[in-house]
Amino acid sequence: MKHNIQLSEVMTINTPENRCALAFSMQLQQHLKETTKTLFLTANKPDLVRTNLQHVKRYLPNFDTIHDKTTYLFLKEEWSDISDRYGIKTFTNELNRITEDPAFDFYYFHRIDLFFENSITPDVEQAILQFIETIRYHHKKVLFSYNSLTASGQIFETLFKNKRDLSFDVILNDAGECDLTMKTHNRLLLKEFASVCLISNQSDIRYLHSTILKNQPHIKLDIVTLEDLEKDPKRINEETDLILYNDSRKFLTREIAQVFKKLAPNAQIFWITNRKSIRKSDLNESKEYGIDMLFPKIFDIKEYVHYIEQVIQQAFYTTKLRALSYLEETPNVTLDVFKKRLHELESKQILHSIVTVNLSDIQHDNLAAFIRKEDFVTVDKANNLAFFALINLLPENARQIIADRTNIHKKSIHIQQNREVTELPGT
Repeated sequence: MKHNIQLSEVMTINTPENRCALAFSMQLQQHLKETTKTLFLTANKPDLVRTNLQHVKRYLPNFDTIHDKTTYLFLKEEWSDISDRYGIKTFTNELNRITEDPAFDFYYFHRIDLFFENSITPDVEQAILQFIETIRYHHKKVLFSYNSLTASGQIFETLFKNKRDLSFDVILNDAGECDLTMKTHNRLLLKEFASVCLISNQSDIRYLHSTILKNQPHIKLDIVTLEDLEKDPKRINEETDLILYNDSRKFLTREIAQVFKKLAPNAQIFWITNRKSIRKSDLNESKEYGIDMLFPKIFDIKEYVHYIEQVIQQAFYTTKLRALSYLEETPNVTLDVFKKRLHELESKQILHSIVTVNLSDIQHDNLAAFIRKEDFVTVDKANNLAFFALINLLPENARQIIADRTNIHKKSIHIQQNREVTELPGT
């Protein structure tokens, strides 16, 4: 159970027993990271929650540790009054705000059926679904408890049916104890690897995915061309979780998408197109025949990988980006520090590109002004060069960005390999 809880992002507990729901929500937190901070939201009165917590405390050894890391929010008015006064948009915005708050990793909606009671409108349902999507986007976790014997509980049981990873049913046994039954709804929880297939004939896209996805724990990457699939169609199969399409020669038609869906019925399909931009109408049309996401020819790699992480439910890349050791340090560094940071990026499989500019071509009194906070720069005085390291950019895109920011012709900006830099004598 611990493994499934750690991998899951959306969980539900169905029980008519408030104490059982509360006890299980705290037991569940024992399986999360020690640093996890919880936001507890409920329509129950504070006195009732306090009484139930005192009961749980008698049976849960590390109750105080979990309790101290929990912030409790109570519904002060009837939902119908709040909705009439502020409207659903305010509620939706507030849900997004608390989800994006870095202070919390885990959210527990205690008896969400009592929160809304008989005032569940399509707008409320949409707000909860959007909340779930935001939870997944930020790789956080949420647990909803409800009682499906209530009218609103039945609505939430239907609403969560295809959106959750794990569900728990809890009843009281004859001894007055909570009996728990767990169901797995996400097939990824039952697999050792998430299976990703890239279909591409373009070297830069193949390089991007090899750098980021190859040899990652619990991820199996297969890079093929359309010709490879013609010879062996089974390289896409029912175990495939995500298909990434990028072939410059062949448009991803409805017929091709349907073939992919037939070979891999559970897979999502992303298409990296050759278009300069993607219109909402393009995305809506593509979804009609099975393409889940569209990306333009030049796209935000960090955001793109984030969408991949959402599908395979592994924050394998975002976690490493946030943990880079130098993020709070100066971007202007010595050559030795530059090499050290390159080594960290390479060892963590963080996509990066290095480009050089002759110092005589630019104003070099503030080189950091040309880059973002996650990038860094050094000066090789012996060769009169500035070395720029740019994160989450392919080499040609890095060249173009430095050209645009320095007002230098792109031909004067040169791509460097890590090896070429590390072989330079230190300072």
